[in-house]
Amino acid sequence: MAARDSKRVLTAEAFGKFLRWLSNDDEQAVREYQLIRKKVVRYFIQKSCPDPDQMFDETVDIIVGKIDACADIASPLAYCFGVARNVWRQNLRENKSVVLEWDVPSPPQHDADEHERELQCLERCVGHLASNDRDVVTRYHQGQGLEKIKTRKLLADGVGGMNALRIRMCRIRKDLRRCIVDCLERRLNPKYSEVQE
Repeated sequence: MAARDSKRVLTAEAFGKFLRWLSNDDEQAVREYQLIRKKVVRYFIQKSCPDPDQMFDETVDIIVGKIDACADIASPLAYCFGVARNVWRQNLRENKSVVLEWDVPSPPQHDADEHERELQCLERCVGHLASNDRDVVTRYHQGQGLEKIKTRKLLADGVGGMNALRIRMCRIRKDLRRCIVDCLERRLNPKYSEVQE
């Protein structure tokens, strides 16, 4: 799971780069993107993935990192499917390793303490979000499967479309990561052992 935790956050600039890779014509690029997204998300749904939208985002993240090397690809759709297949396989391997870890003895107490600190920092940082951002991030992560997809479509309609929702979620995640890292550093630093809540 370490690889997934350290993945890039898809910025508006990176998303623009992805669209330009699809086509120099803005309207054609958007049409291509919508077609690719629809087909790749359907692929993840058919593979019974728990979060097809998130896996599509990961697929685009990987492609954006390789765009300079794959600029002359004849079929972006085929290339996206190849990357999506690899994302699915990686997800499958990670899920298998999680199942195998059930027989592993309980982690040492300091791991449980660390996890508790992370949860406390997450709760604190979510509490510091603007109320509309807190509502979006909470609703974005509710439900599973088709219910989650429907919720995200409703959210997207409320914020100006799926791309606007993705960009907003990237910004919120970035702010939350920064806040959580800062919170954990303060909790681990003896000078800041008593964090004001």
